[in-house]
Amino acid sequence: MNVLLGNISLKPGIQVINVDWEPIQDWFPGPRFGVEGVRINMGIPNRPLSCSALKPLGLSIDKLADLAFQFATGGIDIIKDDHGIADQRHSPFTERVKACVEAVNHSYNLTGKQTWYFPNVTTNGSKLIDRFRQAEDLGAHGVLLCPQLCGLEMMADLASSDVNLPIMAHPAFSGTYLGAINGFSHSFQYGSLWRAFGADFVIYPNNGGRFSFTLDECIGINQAALDPMVPYARTFPTPGGGVDRNKIPEWRAKYGNDIVFLMGASLYKHPEGIKAATIEVQEALNQ
Repeated sequence: MNVLLGNISLKPGIQVINVDWEPIQDWFPGPRFGVEGVRINMGIPNRPLSCSALKPLGLSIDKLADLAFQFATGGIDIIKDDHGIADQRHSPFTERVKACVEAVNHSYNLTGKQTWYFPNVTTNGSKLIDRFRQAEDLGAHGVLLCPQLCGLEMMADLASSDVNLPIMAHPAFSGTYLGAINGFSHSFQYGSLWRAFGADFVIYPNNGGRFSFTLDECIGINQAALDPMVPYARTFPTPGGGVDRNKIPEWRAKYGNDIVFLMGASLYKHPEGIKAATIEVQEALNQ
Protein backbone atom coordinates (compact mmCIF):
# COMPACT_ATOMS: atom_id res chain seq x y z
CA MET A 1 0.00 0.00 0.00
CA ASN A 2 2.91 2.33 0.71
CA VAL A 3 4.40 1.71 -2.73
CA LEU A 4 1.00 2.09 -4.35
CA LEU A 5 -0.01 5.36 -2.70
CA GLY A 6 2.34 6.38 0.11
CA ASN A 7 3.96 9.82 0.22
CA ILE A 8 2.52 10.67 -3.17
CA SER A 9 -0.95 10.64 -1.58
CA LEU A 10 0.00 13.97 0.01
CA LYS A 11 0.23 15.66 -3.40
CA PRO A 12 -2.89 16.80 -5.28
CA GLY A 13 -3.79 15.45 -8.68
CA ILE A 14 -2.66 11.83 -8.13
CA GLN A 15 -5.24 9.06 -8.31
CA VAL A 16 -4.95 5.26 -8.56
CA ILE A 17 -7.48 3.88 -11.02
CA ASN A 18 -6.19 0.36 -11.63
CA VAL A 19 -3.47 -2.19 -10.91
CA ASP A 20 -2.14 -5.09 -12.95
CA TRP A 21 -2.89 -7.88 -10.48
CA GLU A 22 -1.34 -10.73 -12.47
CA PRO A 23 2.32 -10.25 -11.42
CA ILE A 24 1.37 -9.86 -7.73
CA GLN A 25 -1.70 -12.07 -7.46
CA ASP A 26 -0.05 -14.40 -4.93
CA TRP A 27 0.40 -11.52 -2.50
CA PHE A 28 -3.36 -11.30 -1.87
CA PRO A 29 -5.95 -13.93 -0.98
CA GLY A 30 -8.94 -12.68 -2.95
CA PRO A 31 -12.42 -13.73 -1.82
CA ARG A 32 -12.72 -17.15 -0.19
CA PHE A 33 -16.16 -17.73 -1.78
CA GLY A 34 -16.95 -14.97 -4.23
CA VAL A 35 -20.10 -14.85 -6.32
CA GLU A 36 -19.96 -18.46 -7.43
CA GLY A 37 -19.23 -19.89 -3.98
CA VAL A 38 -21.95 -17.86 -2.31
CA ARG A 39 -24.49 -18.90 -4.93
CA ILE A 40 -23.61 -22.58 -4.52
CA ASN A 41 -23.85 -22.45 -0.73
CA MET A 42 -27.12 -20.50 -0.77
CA GLY A 43 -28.67 -22.53 -3.56
CA ILE A 44 -29.52 -19.39 -5.54
CA PRO A 45 -28.08 -19.85 -9.03
CA ASN A 46 -28.82 -16.65 -10.90
CA ARG A 47 -31.10 -13.98 -9.39
CA PRO A 48 -29.97 -10.92 -7.38
CA LEU A 49 -29.76 -11.32 -3.61
CA SER A 50 -31.48 -9.24 -0.95
CA CYS A 51 -29.96 -7.90 2.26
CA SER A 52 -30.96 -5.68 5.15
CA ALA A 53 -29.45 -4.40 8.39
CA LEU A 54 -30.44 -4.76 12.03
CA LYS A 55 -30.78 -1.22 13.41
CA PRO A 56 -30.80 1.26 15.04
CA LEU A 57 -28.00 1.39 17.57
CA GLY A 58 -29.44 1.10 21.06
CA LEU A 59 -31.93 -1.72 20.56
CA SER A 60 -31.84 -4.63 22.99
CA ILE A 61 -30.78 -8.11 21.93
CA ASP A 62 -34.38 -9.32 22.07
CA LYS A 63 -35.55 -6.55 19.73
CA LEU A 64 -32.70 -7.16 17.28
CA ALA A 65 -33.44 -10.88 17.26
CA ASP A 66 -37.12 -10.17 16.65
CA LEU A 67 -36.21 -8.00 13.66
CA ALA A 68 -34.01 -10.81 12.36
CA PHE A 69 -36.90 -13.24 12.69
CA GLN A 70 -39.29 -10.94 10.82
CA PHE A 71 -36.82 -10.41 7.97
CA ALA A 72 -36.10 -14.13 7.79
CA THR A 73 -39.74 -15.22 7.75
CA GLY A 74 -40.27 -12.74 4.94
CA GLY A 75 -37.59 -14.63 3.00
CA ILE A 76 -34.71 -12.16 2.90
CA ASP A 77 -31.41 -13.72 1.81
CA ILE A 78 -28.94 -11.97 4.15
CA ILE A 79 -29.26 -9.99 7.37
CA LYS A 80 -26.26 -8.05 8.64
CA ASP A 81 -25.63 -6.07 11.78
CA ASP A 82 -25.64 -2.33 11.24
CA HIS A 83 -22.05 -1.13 11.12
CA GLY A 84 -22.52 0.82 14.36
CA ILE A 85 -23.56 -2.27 16.33
CA ALA A 86 -20.46 -4.04 17.62
CA ASP A 87 -20.07 -5.06 21.29
CA GLN A 88 -21.96 -2.41 23.29
CA ARG A 89 -23.34 -3.05 26.76
CA HIS A 90 -26.94 -3.04 25.54
CA SER A 91 -26.10 -5.64 22.87
CA PRO A 92 -22.95 -7.65 23.68
CA PHE A 93 -21.48 -9.51 20.73
CA THR A 94 -21.74 -13.08 22.01
CA GLU A 95 -25.29 -12.86 23.30
CA ARG A 96 -26.48 -10.97 20.23
CA VAL A 97 -25.02 -13.45 17.76
CA LYS A 98 -26.51 -16.39 19.66
CA ALA A 99 -29.96 -14.78 19.67
CA CYS A 100 -29.92 -13.72 16.00
CA VAL A 101 -28.60 -17.08 14.80
CA GLU A 102 -31.36 -18.77 16.80
CA ALA A 103 -33.94 -16.42 15.25
CA VAL A 104 -32.96 -17.11 11.62
CA ASN A 105 -32.66 -20.84 12.27
CA HIS A 106 -36.11 -20.87 13.89
CA SER A 107 -37.43 -19.17 10.77
CA TYR A 108 -35.75 -21.84 8.64
CA ASN A 109 -37.54 -24.56 10.61
CA LEU A 110 -40.84 -22.82 9.91
CA THR A 111 -40.37 -21.80 6.29
CA GLY A 112 -37.65 -24.02 4.83
CA LYS A 113 -35.73 -20.93 3.63
CA GLN A 114 -32.33 -20.36 5.28
CA THR A 115 -31.49 -16.71 5.78
CA TRP A 116 -27.84 -15.91 6.43
CA TYR A 117 -26.92 -13.71 9.41
CA PHE A 118 -23.69 -11.65 9.36
CA PRO A 119 -22.63 -10.16 12.73
CA ASN A 120 -20.30 -7.17 12.79
CA VAL A 121 -16.87 -8.42 13.89
CA THR A 122 -15.12 -5.05 13.57
CA THR A 123 -12.90 -4.60 16.62
CA ASN A 124 -9.31 -3.97 17.73
CA GLY A 125 -6.77 -5.82 15.63
CA SER A 126 -5.62 -8.14 18.38
CA LYS A 127 -9.21 -9.30 19.00
CA LEU A 128 -10.39 -9.51 15.42
CA ILE A 129 -9.42 -13.08 14.50
CA ASP A 130 -10.87 -14.32 17.80
CA ARG A 131 -14.17 -12.60 17.09
CA PHE A 132 -14.16 -13.96 13.54
CA ARG A 133 -13.66 -17.50 14.87
CA GLN A 134 -16.29 -16.94 17.55
CA ALA A 135 -18.82 -15.91 14.90
CA GLU A 136 -18.28 -19.25 13.16
CA ASP A 137 -18.51 -21.19 16.43
CA LEU A 138 -21.82 -19.48 17.26
CA GLY A 139 -23.34 -20.48 13.93
CA ALA A 140 -23.15 -17.21 11.97
CA HIS A 141 -23.24 -17.58 8.20
CA GLY A 142 -20.76 -14.79 7.41
CA VAL A 143 -19.47 -11.56 8.94
CA LEU A 144 -19.56 -7.82 8.42
CA LEU A 145 -16.22 -5.99 8.57
CA CYS A 146 -15.17 -2.35 8.17
CA PRO A 147 -11.76 -2.84 6.53
CA GLN A 148 -10.75 0.83 6.53
CA LEU A 149 -11.20 0.86 10.32
CA CYS A 150 -9.52 -2.49 11.01
CA GLY A 151 -6.99 -2.36 8.19
CA LEU A 152 -6.97 -4.05 4.81
CA GLU A 153 -4.27 -6.48 5.90
CA MET A 154 -6.49 -7.65 8.74
CA MET A 155 -9.24 -8.45 6.23
CA ALA A 156 -6.71 -10.41 4.18
CA ASP A 157 -5.71 -12.33 7.32
CA LEU A 158 -9.34 -13.26 7.94
CA ALA A 159 -9.82 -14.36 4.34
CA SER A 160 -6.68 -16.52 4.61
CA SER A 161 -7.55 -18.05 7.99
CA ASP A 162 -9.08 -21.44 8.76
CA VAL A 163 -12.46 -19.84 9.51
CA ASN A 164 -14.84 -20.75 6.71
CA LEU A 165 -17.06 -17.66 6.55
CA PRO A 166 -17.63 -15.10 3.79
CA ILE A 167 -16.74 -11.46 4.49
CA MET A 168 -18.99 -8.50 3.71
CA ALA A 169 -16.90 -5.30 3.61
CA HIS A 170 -18.57 -2.08 4.78
CA PRO A 171 -17.40 1.35 3.52
CA ALA A 172 -17.28 3.16 6.89
CA PHE A 173 -14.33 5.61 6.92
CA SER A 174 -13.38 4.68 3.35
CA GLY A 175 -14.42 8.06 1.96
CA THR A 176 -11.19 9.53 3.28
CA TYR A 177 -9.38 7.68 0.48
CA LEU A 178 -11.61 8.89 -2.34
CA GLY A 179 -11.45 12.08 -4.35
CA ALA A 180 -12.29 13.49 -7.75
CA ILE A 181 -8.59 13.62 -8.66
CA ASN A 182 -6.93 12.22 -5.54
CA GLY A 183 -6.58 8.91 -3.69
CA PHE A 184 -8.35 5.94 -5.22
CA SER A 185 -11.06 5.90 -7.83
CA HIS A 186 -14.38 4.45 -6.66
CA SER A 187 -14.05 1.40 -8.88
CA PHE A 188 -10.52 0.68 -7.70
CA GLN A 189 -11.24 1.13 -4.01
CA TYR A 190 -14.37 -1.00 -3.74
CA GLY A 191 -14.33 -3.18 -6.81
CA SER A 192 -10.63 -4.04 -7.14
CA LEU A 193 -8.72 -3.37 -3.91
CA TRP A 194 -11.23 -4.85 -1.47
CA ARG A 195 -11.70 -7.81 -3.80
CA ALA A 196 -7.98 -8.56 -3.78
CA PHE A 197 -7.83 -8.25 0.01
CA GLY A 198 -10.55 -10.88 0.47
CA ALA A 199 -14.04 -9.32 0.49
CA ASP A 200 -16.77 -11.63 -0.79
CA PHE A 201 -19.24 -8.72 -0.78
CA VAL A 202 -18.42 -5.02 -1.17
CA ILE A 203 -20.96 -2.52 0.13
CA TYR A 204 -20.94 0.90 -1.52
CA PRO A 205 -23.33 3.89 -1.53
CA ASN A 206 -25.73 3.55 -4.41
CA ASN A 207 -26.57 6.35 -6.81
CA GLY A 208 -29.76 8.22 -6.02
CA GLY A 209 -29.63 7.59 -2.27
CA ARG A 210 -28.33 9.84 0.50
CA PHE A 211 -24.74 9.82 -0.83
CA SER A 212 -23.24 11.42 -3.93
CA PHE A 213 -21.92 8.52 -6.04
CA THR A 214 -22.82 8.89 -9.70
CA LEU A 215 -24.42 6.12 -11.73
CA ASP A 216 -21.23 5.74 -13.78
CA GLU A 217 -19.17 5.38 -10.59
CA CYS A 218 -21.52 2.67 -9.30
CA ILE A 219 -21.46 0.80 -12.60
CA GLY A 220 -17.65 1.07 -12.54
CA ILE A 221 -17.55 -0.53 -9.09
CA ASN A 222 -19.78 -3.38 -10.28
CA GLN A 223 -17.64 -3.98 -13.34
CA ALA A 224 -14.40 -4.04 -11.32
CA ALA A 225 -15.86 -6.41 -8.71
CA LEU A 226 -17.05 -8.80 -11.40
CA ASP A 227 -14.22 -8.42 -13.94
CA PRO A 228 -13.40 -11.98 -15.10
CA MET A 229 -9.90 -10.92 -16.17
CA VAL A 230 -8.84 -10.23 -12.56
CA PRO A 231 -7.17 -13.37 -11.08
CA TYR A 232 -9.47 -13.63 -8.04
CA ALA A 233 -12.98 -14.92 -7.45
CA ARG A 234 -15.62 -12.39 -8.39
CA THR A 235 -16.98 -10.25 -5.56
CA PHE A 236 -20.68 -9.48 -5.02
CA PRO A 237 -21.33 -5.73 -5.47
CA THR A 238 -23.71 -4.64 -2.70
CA PRO A 239 -25.21 -1.18 -3.28
CA GLY A 240 -26.87 0.39 -0.26
CA GLY A 241 -27.39 3.77 1.33
CA GLY A 242 -30.93 4.43 0.17
CA VAL A 243 -32.00 1.62 -2.17
CA ASP A 244 -35.80 1.83 -2.52
CA ARG A 245 -37.58 -1.53 -2.52
CA ASN A 246 -39.99 -0.22 -5.14
CA LYS A 247 -37.17 0.45 -7.61
CA ILE A 248 -35.61 -3.01 -7.53
CA PRO A 249 -36.71 -3.87 -11.10
CA GLU A 250 -35.22 -0.58 -12.31
CA TRP A 251 -31.88 -1.19 -10.59
CA ARG A 252 -31.83 -4.79 -11.71
CA ALA A 253 -32.14 -3.64 -15.32
CA LYS A 254 -29.10 -1.37 -14.81
CA TYR A 255 -26.91 -3.71 -12.74
CA GLY A 256 -27.86 -7.23 -13.81
CA ASN A 257 -28.29 -10.32 -11.65
CA ASP A 258 -24.88 -10.56 -9.95
CA ILE A 259 -25.77 -7.95 -7.35
CA VAL A 260 -26.93 -7.78 -3.72
CA PHE A 261 -29.49 -5.09 -2.97
CA LEU A 262 -28.96 -3.73 0.56
CA MET A 263 -32.17 -2.09 1.75
CA GLY A 264 -32.89 -0.46 5.09
CA ALA A 265 -35.32 2.43 5.49
CA SER A 266 -37.60 1.41 2.62
CA LEU A 267 -38.23 -1.93 4.34
CA TYR A 268 -38.62 -0.48 7.82
CA LYS A 269 -41.13 2.12 6.55
CA HIS A 270 -43.53 -0.38 4.96
CA PRO A 271 -47.02 0.26 6.39
CA GLU A 272 -47.55 -3.46 7.02
CA GLY A 273 -44.16 -4.10 8.60
CA ILE A 274 -40.81 -5.47 7.52
CA LYS A 275 -42.02 -9.02 6.92
CA ALA A 276 -44.54 -7.79 4.35
CA ALA A 277 -41.89 -5.53 2.80
CA THR A 278 -39.45 -8.41 2.52
CA ILE A 279 -42.05 -10.68 0.91
CA GLU A 280 -42.65 -8.03 -1.76
CA VAL A 281 -38.91 -7.70 -2.43
CA GLN A 282 -38.42 -11.44 -2.74
CA GLU A 283 -41.34 -11.68 -5.15
CA ALA A 284 -39.74 -8.99 -7.32
CA LEU A 285 -36.35 -10.74 -7.27
CA ASN A 286 -37.86 -14.10 -8.19
CA GLN A 287 -39.59 -12.76 -11.32
